[in-house]
Amino acid sequence: MPDYQAVLSGHEISRKIVDLLEVVYPIQYNGHRRARYLRNINDHIQGRNDLPLEPMLEWTARVENGAYAEKVEALRQSIQAFQTQKALLTQAYDKGPSEDRFPYKTFDAGPGQSLKIVDQTIYDQAAQAGFPIGFFRDAYFDHVTLYCMPDGALCADSIFRSCKFNVCRLVEVDVRDASLYDCEFHSCLLRNVQFPNSFLSCTHFRDCDLQSLSLTNTHLRRCNIIDCTVKRLDFLGAALDGCSFGRIIRGTDSTVLHLDTAAITQSGATAEECARNRVAIFQALGVQAPEHHPAKRRQPPMPGR
Repeated sequence: MPDYQAVLSGHEISRKIVDLLEVVYPIQYNGHRRARYLRNINDHIQGRNDLPLEPMLEWTARVENGAYAEKVEALRQSIQAFQTQKALLTQAYDKGPSEDRFPYKTFDAGPGQSLKIVDQTIYDQAAQAGFPIGFFRDAYFDHVTLYCMPDGALCADSIFRSCKFNVCRLVEVDVRDASLYDCEFHSCLLRNVQFPNSFLSCTHFRDCDLQSLSLTNTHLRRCNIIDCTVKRLDFLGAALDGCSFGRIIRGTDSTVLHLDTAAITQSGATAEECARNRVAIFQALGVQAPEHHPAKRRQPPMPGR
């Protein structure tokens, strides 16, 4: 059984490295180009450039007679743990369902809907023992870092609040009628994943491999997809409110479907600003914008939870 564990994302590691560089070299790393340094270091960790990061860390470890050597070693260990976890994305979680009973508390999500609360401790225990049948559905995940999930998991009618999917494999996962608030997907593999009739708010995808992601009738509000590789992405009937896309990588066999059917809006913006945002999204995804805007349609209702 692979040794799955919660790891820092490449972006989190990059931020820690830049924080240290700004302390050790305050003249060169003075915050003015912080975003660029963050991106370059993260690109290296993701394998997208050949930045000489290790010589930089080695030099930093020697400064002031090794005053920062311990912090540098911790960063190296974080990078190694990230790379080890990323290598596991090709392997399915193969631990069978456990019959263990967990001390769930419950969350009242509305009339007749009581969700079991899953915190980090319960998730970690289930990951080690084997996720019980139905573990991911009708659940309230509260500030949980998810790092493994069985192929074919059903996450229907669940709520994910302030959760991180860090270097997590999601294959044949069904996240229907769910709500995600302030969540992050970092360096995840998503293959045949769907979010039908779900609501995503301030939920971001970064450095992910989107082999097949369906957002059919999904309502996304202030969500970003950044530095992701896209093979198949379907927006049939989706609503995109204040969303943005950047540095999307598409191969020759990549497909973006039904973007013209999506209701692309921006709350509080003028019609002209919404139109510009629509054009920017089409350009970022490499899709030719239609000559005429599609007819207006009703947006999916906001969730009552």
